[in-house]
Amino acid sequence: MKQLDWCCVPVILDDDTTELFQMPAPDEDAEQQLVFRVTKSTADLVSQDFSRYQPSLQRMADNWREAKQRVMQDKKARPTAAA
Repeated sequence: MKQLDWCCVPVILDDDTTELFQMPAPDEDAEQQLVFRVTKSTADLVSQDFSRYQPSLQRMADNWREAKQRVMQDKKARPTAAA
């Protein structure tokens, strides 16, 4: 199967996923990247009518990126412990 990409977000097929669209919770790791983790059946369903799902996927991706930005800003704002 070719590499899937929805709204500039990589898609990982994982049939052990319990949610329709699973994304990592934003954390303080600057290298963390957004991915959609979905089952093969979800990927097939979305691929059949992508235009129907695209607005929601884009909104989910935008919300995640905003949350990630807040997490990173909060990390910068916290005073570091003196060594």
